[in-house]
Amino acid sequence: MTPRPLVGVSVQPGDRFWHHNRRLLEEQAELFEITPETMWRAGCKPGAGYAEMLACVARCGRPVVGHGVLTSIGAASRPARRDQWLQALLRDRQAFGFQWFSEHLGFADAAGMHVAWPLPLPPTRETVATVAAALRELRAVFEVVAFENNADLFCLGDPLAQPQLFTAICAHADAYLLLDLHNAWAFCRNLEVDFDEWLARVPWDRVLEIHLSGGSESDPAWLPSGRSLRLDSHDGAVPGPVWSAFAKALGRAGKLRAVVLEWIPEAMGQAAAVQFAADFARARSMLC
Repeated sequence: MTPRPLVGVSVQPGDRFWHHNRRLLEEQAELFEITPETMWRAGCKPGAGYAEMLACVARCGRPVVGHGVLTSIGAASRPARRDQWLQALLRDRQAFGFQWFSEHLGFADAAGMHVAWPLPLPPTRETVATVAAALRELRAVFEVVAFENNADLFCLGDPLAQPQLFTAICAHADAYLLLDLHNAWAFCRNLEVDFDEWLARVPWDRVLEIHLSGGSESDPAWLPSGRSLRLDSHDGAVPGPVWSAFAKALGRAGKLRAVVLEWIPEAMGQAAAVQFAADFARARSMLC
């Protein structure tokens, strides 16, 4: 019988997040997801919060997984910083005991320039080969690797072809998919794609982990059309369409090992903590 997926939370160092969620983190969370880069300083060396996070993980005794943001696995040219990045990830895998590692699908480096968030990739053979090669490098550090879908605000190609790209990458890299359901819903809503049809094309047999989170609406004044876009801001309750998609996903993702809730520390307060705990309890109850 397949074990029930663990229900965990994405955690970052900082008194604000831990203060408002201490009982949830220390008594209820079954798994922690940590983004190592949030604790690095120049040269990928341990920085603010690193020792604190190590101590918290040791005290709580939960399984831990790693989640990256800027490995830039879709960069057409291998970033010069990647060797240093991989060495730092190896150090952190040994320190935190990451059971697997995931990274956002996209590129953050090009022609010597660097952006703060991975940009979309075209659904081509070149993309598959590039991402697969980068994931194989990560597999030299982590036995199991996955990549996450983003809440991209534009798409290079047919939005409904995106899950086919996921399938090809999984096959070529022997990797898994971290399916962020809020990201998927935001992507489909912003690009006016049917969410259920998009989900039907997902390689469910390769879904290792699911992210649940909320978000916000952009200011209509940002665009000449006055249109609002759904933002992956991690600062609100999990919306209804995401809960509906999660219920369906539980019957499709046969290899699912973890469900992780996200809420950024900067937006955490007492009211947010109450909602966060309610979303956590709902997710766990749906798995029982």
